[in-house]
Amino acid sequence: MVNTTIHIGEFAIHEPVTAFTDYIITLLGFYFYYQLGKKSDNSVIRNWKCFFGLLGLSTLLGGSSHAFFAIHEGLAYRTVWLAMQIVNGFAVYFAQQATLSSVLADSKNAYKWKLSYAIQLIVFIVLLLFFQKYLVTIIENAIGLIPVMIVHLTSKSKTNYHKMIGYGILISFITAFIHATKFSLHAYFNFNDIAHIFIMISLYIMYVGVKEKAIS
Repeated sequence: MVNTTIHIGEFAIHEPVTAFTDYIITLLGFYFYYQLGKKSDNSVIRNWKCFFGLLGLSTLLGGSSHAFFAIHEGLAYRTVWLAMQIVNGFAVYFAQQATLSSVLADSKNAYKWKLSYAIQLIVFIVLLLFFQKYLVTIIENAIGLIPVMIVHLTSKSKTNYHKMIGYGILISFITAFIHATKFSLHAYFNFNDIAHIFIMISLYIMYVGVKEKAIS
């Protein structure tokens, strides 16, 4: 792998573009959290607000793990990295809770969905701490978000809210292909950076949908 470290005086920043794009996602997540905070008078909006805020926090930790650790080993790195993954797991959980409060609110299996979400989060954290592999997070995101995507896309509601959430999540899964192929344009714009661009697009589309829901 090409060394892309840059130095500002004696201060080294590793993987600067990856860290920078992570921090942009952080700003978007926090901005969406703040904007929805003005409209969080129902559980659906509150849960989506938490989703965006936690995803912003997760990418803040992720950007820091890229920027400040040349070697991805050791207790300090593992602490930041594991915290990032766990916060991401909670973000998925709140996306599920938002879905439970909206699309699945009238489902006869609502309680089963609710119980499965709690079990999934606990199992995810246990497996992550045991294996400490990113694959655990990938599987968690797939198991957690694919059903959320499907129920939104197949909803009979005529509002754009459901479709925007579904399409936003669908776009986010493009990142799985990018990571699998490690498709990169340049050493300073690699597969991580490209994946981050799609995450930005995904979050914006989801936010537009949630904002419309809040207004309506």
